[in-house]
Amino acid sequence: MRFRIVKGETEHITLSGKRVRNPTVLLQVGTVSLSWKAALLGAALVVLQIADGILTFAGVSIWGSDMEGNAFLRQLVATYGAAKALFFVKTAAIGSVIFITFRAHRRRWIRPLILLIVALYLVLAVVPWVIILSSTKIAP
Repeated sequence: MRFRIVKGETEHITLSGKRVRNPTVLLQVGTVSLSWKAALLGAALVVLQIADGILTFAGVSIWGSDMEGNAFLRQLVATYGAAKALFFVKTAAIGSVIFITFRAHRRRWIRPLILLIVALYLVLAVVPWVIILSSTKIAP
């Protein structure tokens, strides 16, 4: 698989219905192109998914599965264990992120959606776990 960064164009339709082509930077992965902005947003969301998985694993390892706010994930952790459940859920989430990131070049409305998801994940998942775990005193 070959990666290249090239100059390209992105097409979108304005509110008045006019098709507009704007210059952009594209990341080519094999024969598929995606916008550089979409790639950065997708990478940020993948990093947050990994961070959330690690922090969630630490939190449920210390306090048990009842500490998890997502009822579905809480049940998976209680049934299969934290490592297996989080690996499965985060792998599926990262696969979904990659899928929507590659769709973001042709459908420009996806990029703001990914940005919104990044902000929500940061505020509602990663930061709370960091605050909770950083305030925990671990006995020697």
